[in-house]
Amino acid sequence: MNRRLRTDRVLAAPLCTFALLASAGCAGVPDPPLPVPAPQPPPVARIELDEPLRDIEPPRRVAPRISWTPTVPGEGSFVVLTLELQPRALPVFEVRARARDRDVALSSLDDGAYFGLVAAPLTVPEVPVEITTTLIDGTRFTQRLTLHVETLDFPASRLRVANRFTSPDERTVDRIRREREIVRAALATVTGVPLWDGRFIRPRDDVTTSPYGQRRVFNNQLRSRHTGLDIRGRTGDPVYASNSGRVVLARDLFYTGNAIYIDHGLGIFTGYFHLSEFEVTEGQWVEKGQLIGRVGATGRVTGPHLHWGLYLQGAALDPSTLLGPELAQISDRLPSPTLLVE
Repeated sequence: MNRRLRTDRVLAAPLCTFALLASAGCAGVPDPPLPVPAPQPPPVARIELDEPLRDIEPPRRVAPRISWTPTVPGEGSFVVLTLELQPRALPVFEVRARARDRDVALSSLDDGAYFGLVAAPLTVPEVPVEITTTLIDGTRFTQRLTLHVETLDFPASRLRVANRFTSPDERTVDRIRREREIVRAALATVTGVPLWDGRFIRPRDDVTTSPYGQRRVFNNQLRSRHTGLDIRGRTGDPVYASNSGRVVLARDLFYTGNAIYIDHGLGIFTGYFHLSEFEVTEGQWVEKGQLIGRVGATGRVTGPHLHWGLYLQGAALDPSTLLGPELAQISDRLPSPTLLVE
C-alpha cells in the first residue's frame, strides 16, 4: 500500500512540470512569464572604396564664359556670340543680350551653351554688346563688350535707270514709305528659335555680278550702297531657298520688284529680289533648296538678275557671310527644325 502511494507521488511531479511548460499551470502555482527575445540590430551594408571620400565642391555663382568669332568683323558681316557655362556653375535661369540697343536672339546648343548672331552694319565702327545672365537662385550678372568693326574699301559702279526710280513723284513716294513700313514690320518679328537646317547655300549656282557694299551711282548721282549680292541669271531661271524657314513676304515692291523674304529664325532673314515669278506664297514653310521663284528684271534694275540679301537686327548685311565657317560650325551642332507646315 505504501509502495503504491510513493509511486503516485513520483508520477504526479512530472505531470505538473509538463503543465507549467504548457502554460496550463497547476493548482495554486502561478504561470511564469514567457521569455521575450532581445531585439537584433539590422544588418549594415559594408562599402569598400579604393579611395577615401572627398569633399564635393558646391555649385558656384559664376557667369558664362563669353567668346565671339570672328574677333574683328568686317563691315556688313556678323559675329557668332557664344556663352559657355563654366564647370560647377549654378544652372542658368535666363540669358538676355542686346547690341546697338537691339535685342539679340539667343538659342541653346546640345551641350548647354548659348549662341546668337550680332550684326556689324556698314559705316558702324563699334558695336556695344550687353549680356545679362540670371542664375536659378536669382543671382544676376551683367557683362559688357565692344566689337571693333573693320572698315572696308568698297568699289563704286555707275548705272542708268528710268528717271522714276531716281526722282519719284509724290504718289510714288507715298507708296515707297508704305512699303518700307511693311518690310520693317516683317523683319522686326523675330522667331526665337533657329528654323534653318544645316549649312546655308547660294540660291543660284552662278557668277556674282555685283558685290555687297558697292557704291551705287544712279544717273550720275550717288544714291545708295548695294546692300546685297547680285547673281547672274536669265529671265525664268530658277531661284532656290538658301535654307529652310517661313515666307514672311512675297509681293511686288517699288524698288525691289517681285520680292520674297524668308524668316530663318533667331533674327535671320534672307531676301530674293527682281523676280519674274513667285513659286511660294506668304506664310508658307519652305525647305532648303526648294524652288521659290524665277529670275526677272522687275523693280529698279538694268537687266535680269537675282539680288540676294541678308537682314539681321535691322541691318542689311552681306549674305555671303552666311556661307562662312563661323555659322557653319554652329549649324552642324543644331538639330533639324521641328516647325512644320500647319
